[in-house]
Amino acid sequence: MQPRLKTGLWVEAHLRQCFSDDMPAFIVAKGDSERGGVVLKINRFMGGITLYEQSLDFDGNKMWRLIGEFDAADERAADATAQKKRSYDPDVWLIEIEDGRARYRLDAPISEF
Repeated sequence: MQPRLKTGLWVEAHLRQCFSDDMPAFIVAKGDSERGGVVLKINRFMGGITLYEQSLDFDGNKMWRLIGEFDAADERAADATAQKKRSYDPDVWLIEIEDGRARYRLDAPISEF
């Protein structure tokens, strides 16, 4: 099990990293700064939109779970899916990353389940 970083600190560091990599990133909705979850919206514009939810595996290690893939024209559907996650848990942060060059890499593995 990895030590847990406060969500607010992780978000701030992640946004800075995205900006330094020339990928604008925005907080769409703030969640709990101590232990809130994170939903990432990776907007690759004509390459489509992918939503990931931060999660933990059975050993307590951080991972990402794919929650949706959308065509560029379906941005409203992607936003509705992200907002639906937040309606279930208001402590969740919604972060959007604009990745027009498809260079963004998650900081943990993607769940295969």
